[in-house]
Amino acid sequence: MEENQGVTSLTNHFIPFTEAEIGAKGRFESDFMARYIADLDFSPEAQAVLNEGRKLFIRFHATQFPRKIREELKLGRPDAGWYQVRRALEAYGDTELTDFDPFKSAYAALSDKLRPMVYELGFLPR
Repeated sequence: MEENQGVTSLTNHFIPFTEAEIGAKGRFESDFMARYIADLDFSPEAQAVLNEGRKLFIRFHATQFPRKIREELKLGRPDAGWYQVRRALEAYGDTELTDFDPFKSAYAALSDKLRPMVYELGFLPR
């Protein structure tokens, strides 16, 4: 992996949103995931996770992060991943503008729904 001044050369193929949806200031190198999920029907719980995640990505792209955060988390590209988005917003520490609780609640509700299905679908033996 080649790195230079807070930029990494890895392509993120797993952003579930388009640049326009989240106000990205640049183009993503890959739109695979956004295209893949575009025509899927999600349960209300899964849609809630996407909706809350979208809000956090929007907040991320609207924030001017200090140089230390940008360099530490390699934020030199518009297609930052969920780890970078979450860590950058947490490090920035603006709790009035960034509330993770709705996302955590939506994620917990989806987890609760899916947990029993792990056995029903045969991913784990009972």
